[in-house]
Amino acid sequence: MEAVMTTSHSAFVGEIPFYYDKYLGPMIFDQYARDLSARVKVPEAGVVLETAAGTGIATRELRDILAAGVHIVATDLNPDMLDLARGKFSDQQNIEFQTGDAQQLPFDDDCFDAVVCQFSMMFFPDKLRAMQEAARVLKPGGVLLFNVWDSLQHNYLVQTASRCICHCLSDNPPNFFATPFGFHNIDTIKGLLFEAGFADIEISVLPRTSLAADARSVALGFVLGTPVRVQIAADHQVPLTDIVAAVEKDIGEEFGFKNIREKMQAIVFVAQLKSA
Repeated sequence: MEAVMTTSHSAFVGEIPFYYDKYLGPMIFDQYARDLSARVKVPEAGVVLETAAGTGIATRELRDILAAGVHIVATDLNPDMLDLARGKFSDQQNIEFQTGDAQQLPFDDDCFDAVVCQFSMMFFPDKLRAMQEAARVLKPGGVLLFNVWDSLQHNYLVQTASRCICHCLSDNPPNFFATPFGFHNIDTIKGLLFEAGFADIEISVLPRTSLAADARSVALGFVLGTPVRVQIAADHQVPLTDIVAAVEKDIGEEFGFKNIREKMQAIVFVAQLKSA
């Protein structure tokens, strides 16, 4: 299968998955993974597909919350992310890992009770196609559940980190963060869901508090745990260590250097297909 999602913004490769999981997981992802997983309601012997599963942060919550008889299929386009995710589970935990593109799913029609996507819809070049693929593989009455980040203005730590990185590299500022924090217009997303065939849509705006032990953890997460690292390395001669130090300094001066607690905000969509 030819992968569709191949932009540098989705290139979570090399060492990026390690930093992503270690620093960004507890800082910004874990709370929303628990929330999204708790919304999944399927039969005790149901089948759940997770697209763009990354390092398995939401997969872990799904496995902990859902009945043991629920079979989880976790897919991601990036093998490096999926390898890290796979290592978190035993063979007895009823989880199947598979490389796959959410815009071109390698599954038959009508075979899943729910499709879950944690903070990845923003990265798909063809978002409508990803929603249509979810609708295709869902059983009648099945549910697509996903979350997206609200704008940078509602996510204080990454807003400051992004501003600092762009200031350090002002001649050609990296534009990575515009992608994960640029798909949040509720009416636009609802329109795509309706066009994809979903009928009943529930929306929740969820402000939460991001948690970090120190400013360096924030810097390591956002600089080394995202594809902005790839952009910096490809387009600039500034050492990554200098960028990490600059972000650490700006975060510390604005929010404190230890025990950081700052606002973050996401939007959750739960969209159901019509029953047969």
